[in-house]
Amino acid sequence: MGMYSLASELSTFKNRSAMKVRVIHTYLVKEKKGSSDIKSQELVLHDLEGTVIHASIPAKIVPKFIHSFVEGKVYGVKNFYVVSNWHTYKTSMHEYMLQFNHKTIFKELRSENFPWYMYRLRSFDSLKGNSELNEKELIDIIGRVVEVYGPQEKNIGGHNARLIDFVLEDAHGKKLTYTFWDEHVSKIEHLYEAPSKDPMVRSKSAHLMMDSLRDIGYQTPMRSIASLSSFSFTNTMDEFSSKSIELITINEIYDNDKYGDFWVAARISGIVNPTDWFYSSCRKPGCNKKLKISEGVNKCFKCLKIWEDGILRYKITLRVVDMKGNASFLLWDRECLELIGIPAAELYERSNKTNEPLQQITYLVGKTLLFQITAKKDHTSHRNTPFPVLRINNDPQVLKEHCSQLLKLQDNECNSDMPISLGDDDFLEGFLSDEAESPIAILPPVAVGDATEGPVKRCLLDQFSST
Repeated sequence: MGMYSLASELSTFKNRSAMKVRVIHTYLVKEKKGSSDIKSQELVLHDLEGTVIHASIPAKIVPKFIHSFVEGKVYGVKNFYVVSNWHTYKTSMHEYMLQFNHKTIFKELRSENFPWYMYRLRSFDSLKGNSELNEKELIDIIGRVVEVYGPQEKNIGGHNARLIDFVLEDAHGKKLTYTFWDEHVSKIEHLYEAPSKDPMVRSKSAHLMMDSLRDIGYQTPMRSIASLSSFSFTNTMDEFSSKSIELITINEIYDNDKYGDFWVAARISGIVNPTDWFYSSCRKPGCNKKLKISEGVNKCFKCLKIWEDGILRYKITLRVVDMKGNASFLLWDRECLELIGIPAAELYERSNKTNEPLQQITYLVGKTLLFQITAKKDHTSHRNTPFPVLRINNDPQVLKEHCSQLLKLQDNECNSDMPISLGDDDFLEGFLSDEAESPIAILPPVAVGDATEGPVKRCLLDQFSST
């Protein structure tokens, strides 16, 4: 295994780690039902020990990875964020998940001697009447279909849904009823309307399933899983003494569903999308709303004014960590101006209007600050939603008083440029090449086919997205 990190060794402070993983499943999540817009690409992975971990690829960098990961193959992945597992319906019960970014690089590796843990099968007995069963965990089961009911049309939550029930039987004669939803219904219908005409194929499939039913434990080893706008341009020291700042941790906000404005001491561990750092705003004094293209013109939908062009303002999404938790923070124009030192329009002109990450933006990574954020219900129920930052405090004396532990962490403690394990020469070459390290540019939209096709199927994954 060399110096690859295992899932059990991951830390939110390290974003330059490397992992060697096998892809169990990959799928796309759309913005909404029936939409062609991609919200994210999701991966289910397992490491050498069989520990399963989830990975998410944000929409803006999906084109870099969309055809890169094949189910069943082994890859080396490096430079990713380790974040809390925010998904409501979880493919992994691991505390953390991976979030890819513009610096994430990968390489297909040789898979000899790397184990296969493609399924985590549960027995029917472990599901029936189990009061401790986590209804948010997505699991694998195997059985023989003995009954199929006709498709039904139902209105669920104000939306029309199509579903079909079927009954599975295991090797011991135990039965359970399961339901397929929406687009999965047509796949089930097609499966039974057009079975394989090749008797050898049917026979091989039947034998494979029966072998699995006879000895589930041997075929699929079970592994345990370890577990707004800105209000102030001036530094907060102008208004508050250090004694007036009462800090709260990120986990306290999440775990206790705290709502309101809070001060948090945190370290910036990364920029979610460093090429998306500004927006064009309305020119009306006091209105900072983003202009949108409507009928070929720039329009503000708040004050209903049309402008030839807008005012460039900062808007940067950060990944931050404190000593125990992690979150996304949204930094607006005035706080960015305080940290970067020049207006967004001037920085844009200086950068020659490039689409590559700018040093002035990436320079924020590693800084420890006090952030005043606002927390609402959406932030605790949908943990990938960034907290808006109201104020910042970067006074050295205040930081020393409130962030001593974070300040003591040196960069070499937070990250590791770990060597790649010996023998993976191609992987090493891929990580060290200029091409692999170059930042991702703005890519054109990619036409995407059916994202659910593949050797591993999980019903409801597309129905239940990260929210």
